[in-house]
Amino acid sequence: MPRKNNVPWLNYTGQDTAEILAHKTTHRIDSLLCALEEAIQLRQTRFPDSPTTSEQRALLAIMALKREVNNGGYHQFFLNSSRQYALTIVPALEAIGCAVAAELTQKAIDCLRLDPLTIEAIANSIYEPDAQRDQALNALDQQFYRISEIDPKLLAFVESRPDAFAIEKMSVPPPPPERGNHNLIQLGVRLLLAPAPELTFEAVRKLAADSAVREEIPASDAELDGAAYLFLFEAALKAGDMEQCARYAGPAFDLARENTSHCTAQRQWVEKLIEQSSFACADEVTLQYLTYLKGDDTSIRFIRNRIKYWADPLQKHGPKLPRSLEFFQANFPDVSLTESHAPKIFRIPGNQH
Repeated sequence: MPRKNNVPWLNYTGQDTAEILAHKTTHRIDSLLCALEEAIQLRQTRFPDSPTTSEQRALLAIMALKREVNNGGYHQFFLNSSRQYALTIVPALEAIGCAVAAELTQKAIDCLRLDPLTIEAIANSIYEPDAQRDQALNALDQQFYRISEIDPKLLAFVESRPDAFAIEKMSVPPPPPERGNHNLIQLGVRLLLAPAPELTFEAVRKLAADSAVREEIPASDAELDGAAYLFLFEAALKAGDMEQCARYAGPAFDLARENTSHCTAQRQWVEKLIEQSSFACADEVTLQYLTYLKGDDTSIRFIRNRIKYWADPLQKHGPKLPRSLEFFQANFPDVSLTESHAPKIFRIPGNQH
């Protein structure tokens, strides 16, 4: 169970709204919000004819924004299925009184430079190379990471509207074994929030170790190494430094591939390699990741979501990635390469600011 300053995380096990909110003083606030999100989503699945209130839709939009931006920036919010909330997220943030987050998010939407702004237009444009857009989004990411207003205001919003958030108790199957490395996730967030270090392994690794001690993160040496290599890999990607990307990609893959941020970074690296016409290298990098997925349990959601996530670049760039395309079709025949996927990486409990 993830902890923050020794405060436990509340797992959703079918509780009703009152039972979830009863843990306000004993469990992490963000975990209560995640539990409410899961309850709403389960109710939508179990009872599709039951209406979802506008307040519940606002919570879903805000939780999607938090999860995606904290895991991979505004770019990931627009890239993944969370973009379905792009037209409603700013009003949702304004409704709960988060003026700062609303302003930042509106600026992020403006960075897309789309008129008219539609979900389809976002889906069609977000994969296109745009250095100016990405640089602006990265700057907004750094400001978003420092926001602390969302969780308390969203919880207050829920508590002030009990009728709108009345969700009954539901039976749920036991949760699947958790995947993802929570220590790596927490270290990654701490590195993003820290003053920019010298971009050497030694400097970043020391910063990660210092953060682990300060934040009481029980990280192993391998996890500290993985956090440092992944940070350097992502920094090289943002700088467009392909030589440094190649230098840090290997150890980042070996030590941090359970992290959602790594999955996103690996795919962004492929996209940049294709932009530079380095097709053979892009094919090799893609094949490496697909081989890892095939070697895992492809029946679990954690891996299934990643397979679908990698279907999209193959659909778009298949002829430039011939070995990867052949491998994908042979090993994941039930995942279509002709239909559009709304990619969504797995949820990471506890990775919120």
